[in-house]
Amino acid sequence: MDELEFANRHLGEYKIKGSEIIPKYCPECHGGSHHDQYSFALNIDKHTYNCKRGSCGVSGAFWQLCEEFGEKADSSLEFEKKKENYEYKKPKIKNYKKPSITPLTPNEKVLGYLHLRKISDEAIKKYKVGADEHGNIIFPYYDENNNHVMNKFKLSHKYIKGKDKMKSWRETDTKPVLWGMWLCDKNKPLTLTEGEPDTLALATCGIENVVSVPSGSQDLTWIDICWDWLKNFKKIIIWGDKDTAGQEMVRNLINRLGVERCWIVDGNRKDANVTLYKDGKEKVLELFNAAREVPIQGLIRLADVEDIDFEKMPKIKTGIKEIDKTIGGLALGELSVWTGANASGKSTFLGQLVIEAIDQGFGVCAYSGELSSQRFRNWIELQMAGKDNLVYEYNPILEKDMPKVSKQNKVKMRSWYYDKLFLHDSFGSTKNTELLKVFEYAVKRYDCKMFLVDNLMTTFYEGGEKDYYRQQSVFVGELIDFANRYNVHVNLVAHPRKQFGDIQKNDISGTGDITNRADNVFSMVRVDKTVDKKGNPVDEFYDFDNKISVLKNRMYGVQDITIPLLFDKNSKRMYRTSYEGNKKYGWLKEERKEEYKEVEEKAPWD
Repeated sequence: MDELEFANRHLGEYKIKGSEIIPKYCPECHGGSHHDQYSFALNIDKHTYNCKRGSCGVSGAFWQLCEEFGEKADSSLEFEKKKENYEYKKPKIKNYKKPSITPLTPNEKVLGYLHLRKISDEAIKKYKVGADEHGNIIFPYYDENNNHVMNKFKLSHKYIKGKDKMKSWRETDTKPVLWGMWLCDKNKPLTLTEGEPDTLALATCGIENVVSVPSGSQDLTWIDICWDWLKNFKKIIIWGDKDTAGQEMVRNLINRLGVERCWIVDGNRKDANVTLYKDGKEKVLELFNAAREVPIQGLIRLADVEDIDFEKMPKIKTGIKEIDKTIGGLALGELSVWTGANASGKSTFLGQLVIEAIDQGFGVCAYSGELSSQRFRNWIELQMAGKDNLVYEYNPILEKDMPKVSKQNKVKMRSWYYDKLFLHDSFGSTKNTELLKVFEYAVKRYDCKMFLVDNLMTTFYEGGEKDYYRQQSVFVGELIDFANRYNVHVNLVAHPRKQFGDIQKNDISGTGDITNRADNVFSMVRVDKTVDKKGNPVDEFYDFDNKISVLKNRMYGVQDITIPLLFDKNSKRMYRTSYEGNKKYGWLKEERKEEYKEVEEKAPWD
């Protein structure tokens, strides 16, 4: 298998830049908790891979990545020979030297040092700890077949005021394997530590199958050398040091050894040996027995799922009682798709929904690709005022009185929604990635809970017109992920293919993914005011102006229910009852008078 075959089978959506295959998500960390994109690269020329996310940082050779996914790399790489016309050279097999020193029986200095660290004589003997002729500690390394392959040395005479000042080294060109592997039972869980004293500490506490890495946290060459042996273990417990380097080693080991078989010990001290020295055997065993399973991204136990009372889930009410009674409101963590022909009233209704959300205490962030920020605000404020709070001014061009909001009421309104309503200021088209960044900022900085994208056609993508509808589908998926991740509600306007008559789900322009993945789908249609030859209304809702159809509601399984609405041209409000048409929003509340007065004095928007 070559890199392209691997990418097509395992990397999902990807792009190629130069000699690198760059998938949307890293196959190891999946973008982490923030779902970072395009951080992973698979190099076709060098046959290597790496993730640039600091908390991931996984890297290695392509053949290692293949093995991790149960595949086999094409050792001849014929694909590359034809592509680049060069000869593939196999890596040289390293010839390791045999250790030149045979460990002596540990002397008083060695034993004194290890005893000071609370290491037992049984553990020292079991792991064949010895000494050299100078009194330094020797940790002899044996492979799985009990062949002596390496010696590691530590100075034993520089122990000052309880702080370990020792220097360590190993014989050059010897084979770095895991210390203690010759003692391990392949049918039992394996425990990995960062140093020999940590392994001895766990052995002192009676824990079996414990090994140490040979060269600290940074050198992981032993993984390749011990790979066939490591594959035998279904469960690997990792007790790394608490410092930055140690925790980075833990993350790298999880990536390399496989998250599905790794468990982590969360120690409260620097390492296992310090825990034994400071807190005793009982604490070591307590922490070891509490090792936690490393969760796999996207996989949970169903029994662990928190119970949710769907009736009590936070919802944003639409303000139309009959709609809210039908679907319960717009739940957080969901995506709603709104469609309708041009001038059907969908943007008008969504503007009203923005005000309803603010009135219920929810922050809102909107993007309107069809209205400038000034026009968007003017429309919203007319709806916010209501017909009873409008003033009229003669327009000589239109030769009629036109509704307006007084300056005094504008001050009141803007002080009311000042920290609750935000607009992505990008009249016209905007890039999908930029829009998502703005939305994410609005969540984190201003705690916005409702988002509006009006509309899908005014967003553009990195690939341009190529594969446009697939990119739209991807963007819809990103909006759904955004809604779930931050527990917000996203409203998305998508235009239909046809401009006349009632609209169904399959009439929405683009791919079927848009409506299939949405939690709610609504269509807005103007009521047909025509009559037949006998003078009978063609539309059963003749006495109304607009109608909303609930084409899909995932939570309650509601579909194909139509609710007619009236429309007031002056205030731009849609309503079902006179109360809804004349509803007074929070800016009119009596207790806000002093706040209005204070804001009116500085009026930052004038």
